[in-house]
Amino acid sequence: MSLSEFLTEELKEFDRKEKEQVEVIADTIEECLAIASQHLGRKVHEIDYTVLKRGKKSLFFSEPYHIRASIIPDDLLLDELSLLDEHLTGGSGKLVSKDLKELVTPKNKDGRVTVKIYRTGVFLTVYPPTGEGLEMTMTDVSKKLSFRGIAGVDQTLINKILKEKKGEPALISNQKPKAGNDSSCNVEIAQENMRAFVTVFPPRPGGRDLEVSDIVAALKGMGVAYGLKEDEIRKNLDEDVVNKPFIGAEGDFPVNGKNAEIKYYVRTEKKINFKEDQSGRVDYKDLDMIENVVVGQLLAEKLPAEKGKFGRNLFGMVLPAKDGLDTELKQGKGTILSEDKMRLTAEVNGQVLYAAGRLSVETVYRINGDVGVRTGNVTFLGSIIITGNVEDNYSVKAAGNIEIYGTVQKAIVEADGDIIVRQGVTGREEARVESTGGNIVAKFIQNATCITEKDIIVQEGILHSHLMAGGKISCKGKRGQIVGGTIQAAQLISAKIIGSQANPQTDLIVGNNPKILKQIQEYEEKRNENQDKLDQLTKTMRTLKARKEADPASFTAEQDAHLQKLEAGTKKLEKRIAEAGKDIQTLTEYMDEQAANGRISVEKTIFPGVTIRIRNAEFKLRHETKAKTFYEEESQVRSAPYEDPDETKNDWRKKRGRGKSKN
Repeated sequence: MSLSEFLTEELKEFDRKEKEQVEVIADTIEECLAIASQHLGRKVHEIDYTVLKRGKKSLFFSEPYHIRASIIPDDLLLDELSLLDEHLTGGSGKLVSKDLKELVTPKNKDGRVTVKIYRTGVFLTVYPPTGEGLEMTMTDVSKKLSFRGIAGVDQTLINKILKEKKGEPALISNQKPKAGNDSSCNVEIAQENMRAFVTVFPPRPGGRDLEVSDIVAALKGMGVAYGLKEDEIRKNLDEDVVNKPFIGAEGDFPVNGKNAEIKYYVRTEKKINFKEDQSGRVDYKDLDMIENVVVGQLLAEKLPAEKGKFGRNLFGMVLPAKDGLDTELKQGKGTILSEDKMRLTAEVNGQVLYAAGRLSVETVYRINGDVGVRTGNVTFLGSIIITGNVEDNYSVKAAGNIEIYGTVQKAIVEADGDIIVRQGVTGREEARVESTGGNIVAKFIQNATCITEKDIIVQEGILHSHLMAGGKISCKGKRGQIVGGTIQAAQLISAKIIGSQANPQTDLIVGNNPKILKQIQEYEEKRNENQDKLDQLTKTMRTLKARKEADPASFTAEQDAHLQKLEAGTKKLEKRIAEAGKDIQTLTEYMDEQAANGRISVEKTIFPGVTIRIRNAEFKLRHETKAKTFYEEESQVRSAPYEDPDETKNDWRKKRGRGKSKN
């Protein structure tokens, strides 16, 4: 195969895949399939998919699903239905045999012959077969004619009707019905005058067949004045249904109107659900006891009462029906009831509660006692108050504030607002306390990780912990000591005592904002991802350009269009890479500016073993030092006499010339 043919085949395969499969990114699998359905022009059940990347959802961030969707071949659709039938009905065949057969004409069905004798003559109807079904022959017709007592029929006419197979009655003889051998019927009125059952008895040889008008007359003779089903009667007569009752007339049953009801979109009963993993172990932490809602979320709606539909029996008598009863959609605290009183939505973020027949949304969730086995993990779209402790291996997450009267043990605490731990954090190396938009306040922090975009304020001590703050870190209680670990703040680190006589490794870093660092990392990841794509497109584009220059005559219009698309794609990627680089530079410069104004203040003593890093300058304490404020100047860490940063409000720099020293 030549290079030209190879490229042509590759482009054809690419176009085919583009029409038959697509990659989709969306928040849920259902949304992905809906988008794929619209793009491929197929219904959702006709689409197969593979999950390329499973999405994640949490309180503070989420990742979308990434799937590859493709069209299921037509010959596999029935196999899919069979598997579904096996799963849902245990292989009963209901899904395939009932629903499908009612919608789809049988693939193979034999033809059929009927002979009817009326007052106007003898009529022959030949129905064609379906698929590979058998056609009717002269033998089949002869048997039917003999059975009905018909003789002397024109064979040529019969052959013509057999050949045409129109499925319509054709006159083949003027023979009159034989008296006394006619078909007859019986009518029975049942079910409180609501249904009339007709049973047709077959004629004897030569006897007349009943017509629709005969059965209608028989029904009227029984007093039936309403609900005649002439189409049903005709169908049963055409199909020679005899000695078997069928419905010839049916009244309209009265239908009482449905009562109004409230449709709830949240749980009205709190049930503890123990979830098992693949190995059968039960997770006793995720008890799912709190149901969170967000502003504007639909909580419930009222389905209005329906009016009753009057009925009528076979004799025309009207049958009364009752209208449905109304009910009230009740409004609770933190909810909004629409003007028509039909829809109830959440007015605030919080926990939805159901009591006394009404829903309410509470913005503060109070836990009386510890977070542990009794409560499980706690997640709430509002604020949380905990009167006890957060025990080992449990988590508390809130969209508002979290206030804990006790301690945080080896646990996870996350909030969008402030986190207050009155008795402190005893993390044992595994505790994590994080606020995305508030302050962290604690009596003490020990062996834990704490991260916030704002300030960390500790009363007694910070011991062997990793702290990161977008504002300041302050430890200025009576003891107010920072010992061990890594302490990072964008603006200020202040304490009464830093380090100890045991000289543990204590790193103080000013100028790192955790939020900005995360943003820079995200931009770098996007830039690298786009650079990889650009490298791939550039490589493909060079190959096509070389092919065009080497053999322009064989370079097709489709290939040229593809080359133009590649060129446009590279320009877009180059623009995105440049924009990401510009954003990274802007954020880095901003963080450097913060670092330039950063400082570390020690009111009493700072011990050897402490390392100070401000901006690009680093200094390690070798001697015990008293009451100093450290700052960066000309790429050096310098110090000035201590002044309380809260009182001077940044005026300390103006006074630093008095007694400042170079370290």
